[in-house]
Amino acid sequence: MAEPTDPNTPPAETTQATSNVPAKTTQADVTTVASDAQSVASRADNPFQAIAILIRSLRSSLEGSKTTEQAPRWVRIVRVREFQDPVTGDADAVAKGVIAAIGGFGQAIAYIQKFTLIARDLLTQGDAAKALVEVSAEFIKTATSTEFINSLEAAVGQPKSPSSPLEAVGKGVDFVVEVADKVPSPEDLDVIGRELYLLQCVVQLEGGTVEPKTEAHVDIAKTGKLRLVQWGFAQKLPLFNLGKDAKVEIGYLGARRIWEADAAQLPIKSTAKWGEAPALEEVFDLGFTGANEGIDLSEANAVLEALGYTEPAVSDKKVFGPELARRLRRFQVVNGLKVTGKMDNSTINRLMHLDFDSQILKRAKRFRADDLPVGFDDTTNGPAPDTKPGTKPDTTTDTKADTKADTKAETNADADTKTDTKNEPKKK
Repeated sequence: MAEPTDPNTPPAETTQATSNVPAKTTQADVTTVASDAQSVASRADNPFQAIAILIRSLRSSLEGSKTTEQAPRWVRIVRVREFQDPVTGDADAVAKGVIAAIGGFGQAIAYIQKFTLIARDLLTQGDAAKALVEVSAEFIKTATSTEFINSLEAAVGQPKSPSSPLEAVGKGVDFVVEVADKVPSPEDLDVIGRELYLLQCVVQLEGGTVEPKTEAHVDIAKTGKLRLVQWGFAQKLPLFNLGKDAKVEIGYLGARRIWEADAAQLPIKSTAKWGEAPALEEVFDLGFTGANEGIDLSEANAVLEALGYTEPAVSDKKVFGPELARRLRRFQVVNGLKVTGKMDNSTINRLMHLDFDSQILKRAKRFRADDLPVGFDDTTNGPAPDTKPGTKPDTTTDTKADTKADTKAETNADADTKTDTKNEPKKK
């Protein structure tokens, strides 16, 4: 997200049709994405390939259609919103069945993600054991080799043996290594992680001016289609792997662009339309007023706290104040992200165990004070950390973080270090 625009500069005009409506996705586009996914961890004997194929089939089905004249299936599915009461959530029988089925898909994917992350933890530990087996095997093979035996014989003045009497031990070690090689590696799970990312990722629009009335926030061509359908029905899905037995229901996180500001300055709605003018179809419409005011901020705080990012204390979890920005900087530095204190694409996705840069599943790291670089200042922005925990970070290019305006800044000696953002449009 960019800095605020000059208050004397009129905001750039944006329209829903140009900022949030991509060209129609073709079957060729879907095929290309699927091919890219197949290139991840696709060795022939990858034991997780079957699960990846299953998830890929769901993604391809949502993105595709039988004919080029038809809308993608995910768009056709969300059309039943027309038969759902936006207030009560009640729907006609068929629509209710469709919505429930989509919720079932979402729950299934949430649990697959949960167990994929657990499996990766176990395989990482198993891989450490496998590496130890390999080291031990090399040591034993060397110790039982003819060359080593001959060197010992030479040291004590014995004639050299034509072969090692322990040769059978070396062969036995080779068998153990061969068995260990059949144990999957953590990287083998990337083939599943790639598909989970493509189904659920959030890609927000960049550039332009964002005001309270701005409604276009998400690039629907790049955002995961299961996520879009979830927003279409305003469904909440569980997010696991946050801590022991911790679970947070996520339904609005990432749906609008937000920054450190009073609630009145943030967008009050997020909508998306698919197709080409004049035949545009609304695929989701999420409001952030009334009972839903700050609901995405509340979800972000809930995830951060479940991960252990509880400092500094936040008095109102539905407001994007300096305390939340400081929590985000801690999360970003621990997870190797650029430290911005903002809800950018990298941060939004990592909060949901997705890596925006590598486009793969990646566990969000829990907070540990030892993971903060020595001297880290959670009120300061800067590049992604390139130093190890416990070392002094390079802060030569850091800039002081944006802070919410103090209405009495004129009397404050430090007023020139703060930016008055009250009633000012935000440029993304």
